[in-house]
Amino acid sequence: MKILRYVVLAIGCLIWIVGLSPSILPWLWKEQVVEDGYQYGDLYKLSTLSEFRDPRRQCAGYTPPARPQSARKVHLYIIGDSFTEKGRVAKADFAVDEYTYVHLSEFLHIKLDTNEHNILLIESVERHFRQRLSSQLTVLVPDSATFIERVGPGKFMHRLDEAFKGSHTADRLDGFLFQNDLALRVKEWKSDFNHRLFDREASGVTLVNNDRDMVYYMDTDTSEITSSFTPIRPTELDSVMNHLEASRHFADSLGFDNVILSIIPNKVSVLSPEYGPYNHLIEKVYQNPKLGMPYIDVLPDFRRLGRAAYLKGDSHWTCEGQTIWLNKVNAMINRIVSGPSS
Repeated sequence: MKILRYVVLAIGCLIWIVGLSPSILPWLWKEQVVEDGYQYGDLYKLSTLSEFRDPRRQCAGYTPPARPQSARKVHLYIIGDSFTEKGRVAKADFAVDEYTYVHLSEFLHIKLDTNEHNILLIESVERHFRQRLSSQLTVLVPDSATFIERVGPGKFMHRLDEAFKGSHTADRLDGFLFQNDLALRVKEWKSDFNHRLFDREASGVTLVNNDRDMVYYMDTDTSEITSSFTPIRPTELDSVMNHLEASRHFADSLGFDNVILSIIPNKVSVLSPEYGPYNHLIEKVYQNPKLGMPYIDVLPDFRRLGRAAYLKGDSHWTCEGQTIWLNKVNAMINRIVSGPSS
């Protein structure tokens, strides 16, 4: 019994440490000791509705088109979000010689090699575009060398406060203990029961098209500017376009040869644009006379593709949807490189 008490105490201490530490659980995910909770999709993680359990698949086998002969090497820089993060797309997916990705929440200290043809692609999902362009983009930082600066953990006392914050600890404990298949099945029973008997689902998701499709709540919550149905005033649109133009001018001043814009549609904008008064944000940006850069428009293509454009239990695109986007990006790169200015 004494040994058993020590074993229980040791297990309890281990769980307590994982719950308090911001770094242990990500390491366990990286080493695949425990699942990260996204193995069946980000929307499934929020809802745990069994109908939307969608095993994660890695897109593979995409081959970019051949690139026209050019005098200079082509270097593609992407400032983007989760659609273009590591693990979704990589250098091998583009018709380029060099490739650099930086998340919109990070800083890219940069010194461009002017011997290369430098192309900047600004990619943002529709729901966050208005937020990110509420001011000029600050991701690019002129410097004597090129490197990515990630936001630091902050001062010690701030980190200590975060470690003991109840909501963060609860999230870490849930990630450590309850993202395995057995625990998820139990969660599914509860979620399915609430949905079928009380027509209730988790607050992080919205069911559309007679409950056949699931989208992220930010796509439909009109109290936030993330929604596809929150109106955009002409003054706000004008401000967004001015900040986008200022960002392009800044990129030009750093030595970029070309700047490209790509807004990835919200899932609801493709599968259920009639859910409310659709604000047509993407069209209004792309058709605005102030837009002084080429753009990658996949909204019409995704609507033709329908449900096949997005994962069932996730807010991100399928391999088919990703392929459409990659084909358009690579076609744009090839047109730019083969143009008279190259």
